[in-house]
Amino acid sequence: MAALLTGALALPASTPTAELGRVQVQGEAAIARERKTLAQLFKAQSLFEKYRGLAPAAALTFKVYPRTQGELAQKLELALVTPEGREPVALDAEDRFVIDPSWRQLDPSTELRSRLADGRVTWRPDIRTPGVPDGERRLGDLRLQCRVAFGSGVARGATGFGWLLSLAFDDCWEKDWSPSNFADRPVFAVTLVHGGRRLTLSQHLLHGLRDDGGSDYDWGYSLRERMFRLPLGDESWPDDTRVVFEAMDDPPAAPDDAVKALQDEWVQAALALLPGMTPDEVAQRLGPFGDDTRFESGRRLQRRVHEIQQPGGPLRLEQVCLFGADDRLLKSSLRRLAPARR
Repeated sequence: MAALLTGALALPASTPTAELGRVQVQGEAAIARERKTLAQLFKAQSLFEKYRGLAPAAALTFKVYPRTQGELAQKLELALVTPEGREPVALDAEDRFVIDPSWRQLDPSTELRSRLADGRVTWRPDIRTPGVPDGERRLGDLRLQCRVAFGSGVARGATGFGWLLSLAFDDCWEKDWSPSNFADRPVFAVTLVHGGRRLTLSQHLLHGLRDDGGSDYDWGYSLRERMFRLPLGDESWPDDTRVVFEAMDDPPAAPDDAVKALQDEWVQAALALLPGMTPDEVAQRLGPFGDDTRFESGRRLQRRVHEIQQPGGPLRLEQVCLFGADDRLLKSSLRRLAPARR
């Protein structure tokens, strides 16, 4: 173990960029996720109290997500399994529930289970401060949610070498990365906003583009469109930072004025893309894609990176295209990428 941990600590801090032309696919997963124990929920409650300074006004609930065949969400049918039989657990309209105080009288090894088969559900705590508008989250809430989720085992815990790495690193406090989160709707863009400061995150933090874990990750299948990561450990963004989501079916956001003003042929071609174009028509204008992700819904997302040399240093831009199930362009975005950390 010591040798493995030494190797883990020697790993570079940054994650390699995606290879050009990589196409993401999904396969079958075999790890059971449909059950949790009361002990895990009680541990989550304890961690929520320990770190609630991150979100003093927030409330703790737990959410069950269908990983596959999202249309079966109504069949989650969560229940507490006791020696006397299955005791139904009521879920609200968002498939959330809270800890019943009477559960403290039960054996902590008592399980909560969904009727859906192994691998078709996953779990997260759902921590929200009242008053946050729809389509937004509070960064401190998500920081707390990460510690509660992965410290308690409510989110699927690491195994094997991933467990050894977890001993050496606190994933919830990495400056450029975080464990997986799921937005309320399929997500196209995520922007951090605090006062006049704004940063639209790279597409590499959405939909598992930086991950090579395959179908075994919790974000596979139906959840992939909603998966996002955040720079949770970047303390330059305070806890009351707004995390603003642009959903896939929202109208496209207006391009940044500074990007629109760039006198670059490739940039102007990217800004001139029109809904209804095919991937081949986009490629004729912008060249080959860097990543091509196909979702269970039939939608498809392509990403390209373009660099412009400027007197103050290179300007890196990220162009993202969203296609419908008919392979026609729904919308696109051209975003400035944050400078690489030194």
